Amino acid sequence: MKDTSLDAFYEHKKSQKLQAQQLKIVSVMQPAKVYTRRELAQLSGIETSTVSARVNSMIDTVIEIVGTKKDTTTGKTVEALQLKVAA
Repeated sequence: MKDTSLDAFYEHKKSQKLQAQQLKIVSVMQPAKVYTRRELAQLSGIETSTVSARVNSMIDTVIEIVGTKKDTTTGKTVEALQLKVAA
């Protein structure tokens, strides 16, 4: 069992199971911090639409939805994302 999703991330990185863009997105995330897809796009330098697609593919494996958060750019309420903590 992994103690944190960070351990799982590094294991994925070693095994090359995550694609390059997925790795870039996960690498900018800090444990226990909550992000929007737009924030992850800004931090990673990847287009928001691409981040959305990559994040969606990692939901419930590496990233989890932990509620909602207000997007500071649009003012809309969006999903709040966090690195998944392994059980």
